[in-house]
Amino acid sequence: MDSHIDFITLNDAFYDYIDKHRDDDVMRLRLKKHVDTDFPIDLAITQIEIRKRRIEQKLPTWAAAGRIVFPSLLSTEQCSSEITARYKAKLVRGKTLCDMTGGMGVDTFFMSHQVENALYIEQNELYCQLARHNFDILGANHIEVYHGNCCDYLNNSSVTFDTIYIDPARRGKSQERLYALSDCEPDVLLLLPVLLKRCKRLIIKMSPMVDVTRLREELSLRFQLYIVSVRNECKEMLAVIDTDGCHVNTNDEPIDINCVMYTSYDDYREVVFTSNSEMNVSARIACGIENYLYEPDVALLKAGVFKSLCERYGVMKLAINSHLYTSINFVSEFPGRSFQVVEVIPFTSSTCRQFASQYPSCNITTRNFPLSAIELRKRLKVRDGGDVYIMATCDACNNKLLIICNKINNE
Repeated sequence: MDSHIDFITLNDAFYDYIDKHRDDDVMRLRLKKHVDTDFPIDLAITQIEIRKRRIEQKLPTWAAAGRIVFPSLLSTEQCSSEITARYKAKLVRGKTLCDMTGGMGVDTFFMSHQVENALYIEQNELYCQLARHNFDILGANHIEVYHGNCCDYLNNSSVTFDTIYIDPARRGKSQERLYALSDCEPDVLLLLPVLLKRCKRLIIKMSPMVDVTRLREELSLRFQLYIVSVRNECKEMLAVIDTDGCHVNTNDEPIDINCVMYTSYDDYREVVFTSNSEMNVSARIACGIENYLYEPDVALLKAGVFKSLCERYGVMKLAINSHLYTSINFVSEFPGRSFQVVEVIPFTSSTCRQFASQYPSCNITTRNFPLSAIELRKRLKVRDGGDVYIMATCDACNNKLLIICNKINNE
């Protein structure tokens, strides 16, 4: 796609074409010979392709705005969702905001709702052009768009902000995934001293795969950690540093870990642990499988608060390495999926031969089990789906078990 767009060409015919062909096959449209069009046809077809990828679910506000223009399919797939962007807006403080790595502008737009003035910085000229266009369509006239490199901006300007947000690129030159902050672009660790001088609050977005222990070593400052999951999928990890009273953090000083768990667009739970909570409690290991079974939300698993869940919710762990929990009485407030146990079956050869006759269809999850869910499904010869749930795991004595459950809809 061209790095520059003449927005005069994004006329009524451009949008009419998108609307007229929104249900057409994208490949056929690209192969078709288009003549005498006074608008960028490739860009129009890209908009159709993006809208076919259910953009209204990921970015409902932008999709509903009508004349929003997206730069590419890849950028749309990689950008923040509206759910996570709206949550990040809750972390913004003060009246001024700077997004150092603007990208498509989704985070900038939603976070700017909390401030009077916002600055969007992006080194890709096309993205800047589209950001100006989209912000105007959305009525976000308080956002200034700056085309340039954020490092150059920091070196050549002395402007300060109440909140700075930075989301370094996590793809290498060969498009490989990067996880450590020092590997990403820009290198937040190198920029950290100047960033902290330019704001009262710094929000750093990181890979969901980042290691929490290594992160504490890398930042070496007092910060709060936010782990955001959507429908039990870890979407974002955010480090928030308040520069007022910011100091070097020793390994012994705990940090707050905020687990934010969305079950729908506007429904979420947030529970807070400290990084040393696991040190102060012991695991309560169950002697057997009780009436109810619990699978923690992925945000809790990422936080590593395995023993702390026993202490806080009065449940018991099936085994040290089996991150499943059980209780005699139902614990409705447990953060994750809840199940009522129907029966517990030992995993044996005879079990595998007879299993499908009783449970021909089921949903399978494996935790601390020698087979993956796909491998186990083949072994049991069952179909995927239905109302029955199978939790395959090992107990404290390393017995391999199939726990037959019914899911409790307590979300």
